[in-house]
Amino acid sequence: MRVSNISGLLLTAVLLGSSLAGAQTSDFGTIAIAFRPVDATIYIDGEQWASPTPGGPVVVQLLPGRHRVEVRSPNHRPYSTTVDVRAGQSTPLNVSLTSGMTVPPSRDLPPPPPQAPPAQQGPIRQTSVAPSGDGWAIAPDFKITSLDHRTTGLAGVYGGAVFAGKLLVGAGGYWQVDSYYAQQLAYGGAVAEYRFLSNSPIGITAHGLAGYGQLWVPGGYGSRSGRYYGGYPYAYPYEGFFVGEPQLKIVARFGTGVSLAGGVGYRFTTSDLVNLDGVTGSFSIQFGR
Repeated sequence: MRVSNISGLLLTAVLLGSSLAGAQTSDFGTIAIAFRPVDATIYIDGEQWASPTPGGPVVVQLLPGRHRVEVRSPNHRPYSTTVDVRAGQSTPLNVSLTSGMTVPPSRDLPPPPPQAPPAQQGPIRQTSVAPSGDGWAIAPDFKITSLDHRTTGLAGVYGGAVFAGKLLVGAGGYWQVDSYYAQQLAYGGAVAEYRFLSNSPIGITAHGLAGYGQLWVPGGYGSRSGRYYGGYPYAYPYEGFFVGEPQLKIVARFGTGVSLAGGVGYRFTTSDLVNLDGVTGSFSIQFGR
């Protein structure tokens, strides 16, 4: 009877000790520090810690709260930060020192001044800021088109402000380059385009122009009489018209500053004198965003 009582007491003591050990462990948090170079020295709250394996991570159990971590190595810039350790959680910290000036070990330094608490507590996170994509762009543009049932060329330029790398809002203008003894055409207006797959090397752009144009004709064209100067017809403004020109382009991007675009579209006008409507093919080089 006495032996059984003693055995029961021993079993109760073992179970109680295990429970207490588990409760104590759950009261701690863990910080795991991976570092480079491998000869770096780790200080936590001014106390030096080392990994059991050379170059391996330093894993330390700490009481919950804020703890200061310092990593130092000869001929490298030191690193220090404050980590918020939480009970029952593991907080990773990856540190890679950069080459540069060093300072004496932390034991020779006065204690650091208190720091203001961070705006948000929690595990350390690495963040980066992506470019906004805003900027400006300009593009010389050349068009092949049909004008009054004949093929002609138009040279021009467009540009404007770019928002988020996708939307361009600006203006553009074009003029006929091969007119002589015939009508001459010029037009311009507001330009807008939206870029699909704007972060890919190859993309698609929906482009459009809406504005106003002017047609010049030589003297004697139509029913009007013209003047002559030096034996050549004198061209004068004959008709103004509104114009709209939607296009779809295929774009090849070379880095972030240059792209080539080829497209096809159609020009709509309100001209009554000659047929200024027609299919357009274009080639442009865009500089900027």
